[in-house]
Amino acid sequence: ELDYAGGLEGGYDDPEYCVPELMILWGKMPLASNPDGFFGHAVIDLMKRGMKVAVVDPQLTWLAARAGEDWLRVRPGGDGALAMAMLKVICDEKLYDQEFCDKWVYGLDELAERVADKTPEWAEPITWVPADVIRGAARAFAMNAPSSIMWGLAIDTQQNGAQAGQALLALGAICGYMDVPGGITLALPSSFMGR
Repeated sequence: ELDYAGGLEGGYDDPEYCVPELMILWGKMPLASNPDGFFGHAVIDLMKRGMKVAVVDPQLTWLAARAGEDWLRVRPGGDGALAMAMLKVICDEKLYDQEFCDKWVYGLDELAERVADKTPEWAEPITWVPADVIRGAARAFAMNAPSSIMWGLAIDTQQNGAQAGQALLALGAICGYMDVPGGITLALPSSFMGR
């Protein structure tokens, strides 16, 4: 999940916290549905503090309307192809966090080989997202540290959801956004504490 300072005593105002530059909401509608305990008001709170959102969703939701050009209207089931094409852009343009990858990521070269033919042009007919929009989203995610991805049931309940989820985690990992303030937290949000 997104690090929304749930584990810090001072919340958003804690000096250890960093507001994410960009959050990709990938098939997730946290304002209407919160099965994992993440309360959608946190997205609004962070937007008020300057965080931008990108939304991957075939539907024009309230948040997608606020994403502007960063609304990726993906074809249902095309999420894995979209993530693979984004990985291709980040690997080819060396937009990943080399220091983080050297220390924490195993298999970056193998990942780059795996996505070598997964160009945005390859993904466009599968995802219905224009190739230039895919490139822009990949660059925005990789070049705005820290950023985060939150995915919802649209990923979890599709046939290739496990593979799509792995690709989304790879995006966060190679960009150095795993378990850093304002990135993707690997700990439980405070909303789970005391249960």
